[in-house]
Amino acid sequence: MQCVRFFCKNIRLFSTLPKRSVKVTTLCTNYKQWHSIQRYRSDIMSFKEFKLYENVFIETNVLSNDYDAVVFILYPEDLKVPLPTHIGSFVDKISKIDKHIHKAATVWNCDYVSGGRLILAPTGKITPYHDARVVKDAALKGLIRALEAGAKKPLLVVQNIVYFPDCQLVAILGALEALYVPLQMRERDNTKNFLRIGFHAEEKRTEAFERVVRNAIALERSRVFARDIAGGDPERMAPAKIVEYVKESFNGDNNVKINVIDDDDVIAKDYPLLSAVSRAANRIDRHKPRVLEIIYSPSDVARVSETLMLVGKGVTYDTGGADIKISGKMAGMARDKCGAAAVAGFLKACSILKPPHLKVIGVLCLCRNSIGEDSYVADELLISKSGKTVRVTNTDAEGRFAMADALYKLAESASNELNPHLYTIATLTGHARACYGGYVAAMDNHSAKATNHSTKLQFSGSRISEPIEVSYVRPEDLAVNVGKSKGDDLLQVDMDTKCRHHQLAAGFLIKVSGLEDKNVKYTHLDIAGAAGSPPSEPTAVPILSLCHVHKVLL
Repeated sequence: MQCVRFFCKNIRLFSTLPKRSVKVTTLCTNYKQWHSIQRYRSDIMSFKEFKLYENVFIETNVLSNDYDAVVFILYPEDLKVPLPTHIGSFVDKISKIDKHIHKAATVWNCDYVSGGRLILAPTGKITPYHDARVVKDAALKGLIRALEAGAKKPLLVVQNIVYFPDCQLVAILGALEALYVPLQMRERDNTKNFLRIGFHAEEKRTEAFERVVRNAIALERSRVFARDIAGGDPERMAPAKIVEYVKESFNGDNNVKINVIDDDDVIAKDYPLLSAVSRAANRIDRHKPRVLEIIYSPSDVARVSETLMLVGKGVTYDTGGADIKISGKMAGMARDKCGAAAVAGFLKACSILKPPHLKVIGVLCLCRNSIGEDSYVADELLISKSGKTVRVTNTDAEGRFAMADALYKLAESASNELNPHLYTIATLTGHARACYGGYVAAMDNHSAKATNHSTKLQFSGSRISEPIEVSYVRPEDLAVNVGKSKGDDLLQVDMDTKCRHHQLAAGFLIKVSGLEDKNVKYTHLDIAGAAGSPPSEPTAVPILSLCHVHKVLL
């Protein structure tokens, strides 16, 4: 492998070479060398995928010799959650010595558990205002503490707590999240931070708990895929690189079709607003835009009862364009593709869990908002695919442009689909973060609001540890987007408006796509506050909530 690294030193990421790369195969003197490269590359792409009974296990014995530490989620004493017999007596004893066990994850020498190490991961005080995140956070912190203590084979005790109906699933997801290693770290060094992980619910194996574990594995694999895209740097996950990565991930999946639009003329004709955003980036081949369509269809299309149509903002780097970001605000803008990453991750979940009742169409709008002599600028008058003229007012409001034409095209084709529901998912406005902090802002159009969809999504989010705030699109959020000069149908954004910016962004998308007059359900999710900013890893929201509300889980 060292000789291959040497010969590939001028290749930025040798592990991303095509499987039959002539450059590598001609340098390898025998088939074994070539095969080892392919196997290494496959391991990186899969993140040594979590697989039940390979590296993920359901364990019925907390004293099993297969593990080197046990992580136990510790609930507040006032909830009177029953503890396993031996662990319970041990916890009672040490709680008299150190009350701090209810405040931070701690490691104890304990003969009653596998490996002789017990990590107590407290939830802290739980009030009626808390949701399932307290369980997820406890499991996450407990697993991190176990890894810090040197554990490679942790076992998590997953109790079924009536206060949180999905707490077992949430706890397992928290534990698996702790094991995530960013893609570019994996590509540099393929070492693993764990060898196996086990989950213990009770002393007998049940189909119900196995289903929970299988759901958790599928969801986490989907979130790993989304985090890889969202967290990749602007070069590793440039538009063309995202396309390659998505194709590789879905390779061989018979339920998924992929269509890539990369022709400059086609993009200029069919996605004119996206094309305008990308103009300065088009001078660099690797930064050119792509529109990536991913379509999931179940094996029996006769069973489909709903069609989901999702558009994700995939701005691989946002400089602000001609309205350049200042005061250090450009750092972290590689995360402006989290919406597209979430769409891809949701399709990944569908491809694994194969919901028979859904058809899903995902569109990733991939581009880069660069600076250059060909930058689009304020005062330009652009014609969208819907035929409406739009006056550019702030090139840093590029996200709505990136998605607008794709949303219009899906809205036009929605009449051909069974029970369609459209989504846009984007890190769209700082205003959403200012209003709701680290929560997703969900907004329905009139058709989706008639079914209380965002409220249902909010309920699912609270169950699955992805809290969502419901926001409403008012008449003024539509009206504020109307052009002010002759010849302007719409403004990109009204720069004189001092409030309701995340709602008016939804209003713009409704108007530019023609959804204002269509009886088609549409929900806009602004994930700017919830997507995760460096140095934190991407959260992959709202994959869990979408899977829960649309019954993707087994």
